[in-house]
Amino acid sequence: MATSPVAHAKASGIDTNVHSLRGFTLELPYVDEGFQMRNYDYGGDAIVNTLSHIRLTPDSPSRMGWVWSTTPLPDDYWKVEFEIKVGGKGGYLYGDGMGFFVTKERASPGPVFGNRDYFHGLGVLFDTYPNGKHDFSTPFVMGMIGDGKTAYDGAHDGDANRRGMCEAYFRNLKSPTKVSVTYYKGRFVNVQIQLQPKDQWMNCFTITNVTLPDGSYLGFTALTGDISDNHDIISVRAETLRAEALENYNFSPDMGIPVAPKISGGTFFGTFFKFLLFAGVCAGAYVGYKKYSTESARRF
Repeated sequence: MATSPVAHAKASGIDTNVHSLRGFTLELPYVDEGFQMRNYDYGGDAIVNTLSHIRLTPDSPSRMGWVWSTTPLPDDYWKVEFEIKVGGKGGYLYGDGMGFFVTKERASPGPVFGNRDYFHGLGVLFDTYPNGKHDFSTPFVMGMIGDGKTAYDGAHDGDANRRGMCEAYFRNLKSPTKVSVTYYKGRFVNVQIQLQPKDQWMNCFTITNVTLPDGSYLGFTALTGDISDNHDIISVRAETLRAEALENYNFSPDMGIPVAPKISGGTFFGTFFKFLLFAGVCAGAYVGYKKYSTESARRF
């Protein structure tokens, strides 16, 4: 008898509570057969290279580019994982940086790394140029929660707005940098980063007690001034949890990763494998003991 896709997924150990938000996916070639980008708008100086990336800004002065979703993210819980590449010819002077935004407003260019000022929602900013002196190095990643009334403190690299940050040298790396942003309404926003493919995920920062505006859109923006860099998006993927499953998950505020409830028991094959493994260990120990006894008898 044929089984349903959900039943098959559960039997295979797949967490069926996790739901992929395919409408927020950005991957090669980024456009459809009519050369249109589904579910996203882009503008400014952004250019789509169907073979490799979406370039928000080229390595040229005074450029600004953006990509925004046309539909809002879920209100209660989401996780967005994306890949970026930032770099250029500048050896000592380069900038300005790029931003990941989940805000009530969309596609409204401005001075905050290509997004409008006085935004209402979340901003995760990838800053590559220091406007002032700090006790940390650049590049760095910082998070702020905009209330729609407070300006971004651009003269001091967001000192007045910063709710979390980490130093992360994501510029001019050979491979794309992976970033994961997780939001749980009323609980937290967590940002993790992976600089190289073989690196462990680094917990960048967590902002607790966060409630973003309902109906917020996902956006990526970038800005260059007198100095510049290429700011590229390589891929974007998003997921959520079924609403009825949220309360049954345990969340670590330091990691932002949901852990499914443990299911007691196990499959026949899992139990049988454990039995074989235990029997093998016992057999190895017995053979080792017999060999040791024989060698000891020969010495005496």
